[in-house]
This record gives sequence, C-alpha cells and structure tokens, in this order.
Amino acid sequence: MAGNEVIAKHLHASGVLADCRGRLKGFIVNHDTGTSGHIILYDNDSAASGDVILEVDEKAAGAFGMEIPGDGIIFANGLYVDLPNNTSITVFIQLGGR
Repeated sequence: MAGNEVIAKHLHASGVLADCRGRLKGFIVNHDTGTSGHIILYDNDSAASGDVILEVDEKAAGAFGMEIPGDGIIFANGLYVDLPNNTSITVFIQLGGR
C-alpha cells in the first residue's frame, strides 16, 4: 500500500480518535441543540490536554464540516477530542508517516 490511506473515526463523546502520529485531513460535526460550545482537538492520545491542533466554535444545531487544506494538520502524539454535550464528530485521518 502507498501509505496515503485515510480512515474515518466517529465519537459521540469526548475521547481518543488516534493513538499514534498522523494527519487530520477533515471533519464533520453534528450538534443536536442550539447551545454554543467548543470542539477542541488535542495532540494527545489520552486526555484533553497538551497542544491544541484545532478548535471549532459551534453556535447552532446542525451539521458542518471541512476538508483541511494542504497535507492536513500533523499530530505527533495521538488525537483526542473534547466534545460538548449532544455533539458528535467524524474525523478523516491519515495515520503514521512523517
């Protein structure tokens, strides 16, 4: 295989999305209420701490997402997401590599 494979991971609550080095290539978020919140992705494989690689503000119910430009955002130590209540996330990540 070429090493450019992208996989999808989905969570309904805060947790680990990857436990190794990789690149965040894109995401889709679904938020069930109109309550504001922050979705924070950390370069960490076990907790909501360490370097923040992406923070997204949410203001209303609905779904939104984006493709990360270029080669994506590198995370060296894993990927952990801190999600507000009633929020889910699907991330598209490429694991391993430089």
